[in-house]
Amino acid sequence: MGIFKKLFGPKDKEEQKTKVTYQSDSKSYNDIAWMTDLRRKNLDICFNAGFKPTISLPTELGRQLRPAIEIAQRLHAIKALVLWLMVPEESLPKHHILSFIENNNLEDFMTQDEIAILELPRDDVQGRNAIGWKFENAWPLAWYFGYREPEITGEMMSGELMQDILSNYTCKLDGIIVEWLKEKTIVSEEELMQKEDLFYCLHNAVRSAQLGSDTVPSGFDPMGNGGVIHERRHSLTYMVSKGISWEDTDLST
Repeated sequence: MGIFKKLFGPKDKEEQKTKVTYQSDSKSYNDIAWMTDLRRKNLDICFNAGFKPTISLPTELGRQLRPAIEIAQRLHAIKALVLWLMVPEESLPKHHILSFIENNNLEDFMTQDEIAILELPRDDVQGRNAIGWKFENAWPLAWYFGYREPEITGEMMSGELMQDILSNYTCKLDGIIVEWLKEKTIVSEEELMQKEDLFYCLHNAVRSAQLGSDTVPSGFDPMGNGGVIHERRHSLTYMVSKGISWEDTDLST
């Protein structure tokens, strides 16, 4: 049994699938002249899943694809932070993680708060409790390099899924990310832009629900499940925000 399974327990939950159609909403956005086909497709996905974003959201947001190496470095910065807190020193000596960070310039892709994590004890309880949000950041980044598509249900990732990403969809700790990247087939820019726009719409529905509106599916917790959507959207928008740091990524809706 892997370290993540021990810490989080197994995941044995079947994804619930619901299809809800809002005919009035569908007619209204299909008749908008300036609406792009990409946005219509994403609104269809949202409404059929029970999310009701504002249909007047802008479609021209100045998105620009970030270099693949920067996306990879952000993913591996998260990997280093997760390993620091989730794997005991006796199983993975700290010098392996610190060497990996230095050899791949990963501190340049961490926030100051994240760099401070590397000063925490490896078994810091508060740090471990908070690091789960990094799992949600990691999923879209790993998807870009071949992992499965990030889900829109708002259900949090299990430790098993994160372990799969760290073991099978990232560079080894003794490797160089630039070399690892040469062997990767990445998602097309068109597909990435579509996915980012989808989570932009989902995030809008979540924000409205957090303010009291009925804009998310039944049983969806606007804070907990909404936090998952927020973190996955953060990574996707970062990926198409060339030249903008992680902490300055525009997450407005």
